[in-house]
This record gives sequence, structure tokens and C-alpha cells, in this order.
Amino acid sequence: MYYLSTKTSWQKSKAKVGLQSVIESFRSYPLVERKFFEDINFLCRKENHYYVEMGLIQLVNEQGKELNPDLWILIWARDFKDRIFQILFERHPDSHGKGTVVALGPPELFDFFSNMKQNAILPTLTLLNSPDKMKSVVVVVSRPKSYNQKLKEKNQYQAIGRFQNWINDLKATPNVKGQWFPSNAPICPSCGSPIVGIADEYNIGFGYLVCPDCGYLTRKKIGS
Repeated sequence: MYYLSTKTSWQKSKAKVGLQSVIESFRSYPLVERKFFEDINFLCRKENHYYVEMGLIQLVNEQGKELNPDLWILIWARDFKDRIFQILFERHPDSHGKGTVVALGPPELFDFFSNMKQNAILPTLTLLNSPDKMKSVVVVVSRPKSYNQKLKEKNQYQAIGRFQNWINDLKATPNVKGQWFPSNAPICPSCGSPIVGIADEYNIGFGYLVCPDCGYLTRKKIGS
């Protein structure tokens, strides 16, 4: 478990959040392309229900070691069916210039990843970057030492800047297909295209993957 201390606009006081390590289900931390974070950042500037907050105060890993929160971001989201998504990303020198998925919450999302393994990543990233499907998406970044809670307008600008700086330190790797997680995308058995779309009835544990090119809908339920 990773334990985070957060203080966001919807929390009355500092709270502790526990997230399960993906190493419990994956052999290594999944890598995510820089483009995913750039797209989220773009939506934070464009959409009212996408925004950045400086609310990540402390981070402790599985061994009880306190980590530098400046190297981490937490995406905390809710879709229109009130499902919660908590995904902890790290920017680490050993990650080939990409972001790594390190921990997940709540338990339902962790179970989804445990069942689907690599095939869970692209649908989840696609959903998070779909403004018409999400009620709110918050990127929680670390706080600077000079943080002043009263300076709301300045803090919003500074929060976006801190997220942008986090992205800038990722490597912009060539990505011909323009996907966020191209190497492990599920392939459509009908036309051979990567399955990147999500059907309207998509549910964590109960939905279907759909091919955006030919419309093929997988018959296997996610999580089964």
C-alpha cells in the first residue's frame, strides 16, 4: 500500500488515502506515454470539470519510506455513474522518460486492473480523457513550500504550471499511432485495429471494449 496525505478543495481537513500497489498484479510498473498527460493538461485548461490542485502533501511507500511528492501526481476522477478513479503516477529516471502507473484505488479499480492486466490501461486512460463521460477529473500535484491557501487565483495558475513542469521532464518519445499506451493495446479480431474505444455501456467490471474502426464489440465482459 502507498499512503498519501492530501488536502483538496473537497476535503475539509488533511486526509490519508491508501492505494494498492500495481506490483501486486503486474510484474513491473506500466509505462504511459507523455501524450496522455499532455492531453489531460489540455483538458484542464479547456474544460471546467477538469482542473489541477496543489493537494499532495506527503507520500509514503510500501516500505514506510517518505518520498518526494514533487515527482508524483494523483489523478482523482469520477464519471457520470459516480465511479471513482484514483491513479498514482510517478516520474522516475528509470522509466525511460515516461510516467509509470504505481498504485490504484479504490479496490474496485484495482480489481479491474488485476483481472485485465495490461488490457485495463488503455480503456481507463481513454475514459479519463473523455470529457463527455467524466463528471470531474482532478490532477493533484504537490504543494510548494510557499503555498498560501488564501491566494486562490494564483494557486490555480501555479498548479497548472507545476503539472506542466512535471510533464516537461518526461521524454517525448516517437509515437506513430498517436496512442497513449500503444504497445499493449488489445487488437480487434475482426479488422486487426487497436481497440481503443469504449462502449457507452462501459462499466468497471461489467462493460465491453469496442473497436472504433469496425464497431466490433468484444463478447468477453471486462473483469470476467
